[in-house]
Amino acid sequence: MHDYQRAFVDFLLQAAALKVGEFKLKSGRLSPLFLNTGDLDTGTRLNQVGRAYAATLLDRLGAGGFDVVFGPAYKGIPLAVATVLALADKGVDKAFLADRKEMKAHGAEAASSPAAGRLLGRPPTPGTRFVLVDDVLTTGATKDEAVTFLRQLDPGATFPALLIVLDRQERAPDGSDAVSAFTQRTGVPVLPVVRLTETVDHLAARGALTAGDLKRIKAYWSEHGTPPAQAWARA
Repeated sequence: MHDYQRAFVDFLLQAAALKVGEFKLKSGRLSPLFLNTGDLDTGTRLNQVGRAYAATLLDRLGAGGFDVVFGPAYKGIPLAVATVLALADKGVDKAFLADRKEMKAHGAEAASSPAAGRLLGRPPTPGTRFVLVDDVLTTGATKDEAVTFLRQLDPGATFPALLIVLDRQERAPDGSDAVSAFTQRTGVPVLPVVRLTETVDHLAARGALTAGDLKRIKAYWSEHGTPPAQAWARA
């Protein structure tokens, strides 16, 4: 892990967005670890997320590896703003864009095309490289819609990455993995700031987990994790 990733995990724990205990998921499973991004709701906390996203983009893609940060409505919009502000603090000036759930009925955008009427921001130039940002990836439906929308807007658009807070590295009850499935459907790589396995390793190394916590976490991911997470849990 890089220093920015360790600092981000520490921040998530301190903000109580990352919780250890017993949490019932929508799937009905009882997870020993839970991330509630709804707790990242203050200016200071959103600033921390923006900094982590900016650091991840510069680390994994480089300043020249993308053109626009796109935030799908609605959760992605403040994340896109926070990310470009954090990038600007590092001397990297990028534009942000978002979409509207409702079609704009007036103005130049509405007059140009149906897709442009849903755009929140300046129309991109042809061949724009979009980085999508959101908090988590569950079904991926919102992100699928964003990719479709941007390809309608710009048929030459490319997508270097979708950026999320955490990859839980967990398989759904049907055996699917949301991250891999999204990439297979769209061709867009998913970049988490941190993965579950490295998050737990860091928490254990700094003494933030009891032996019982660690045992329950590894047992859960041994059963429900993706193949890499299962191998980690059983090691």
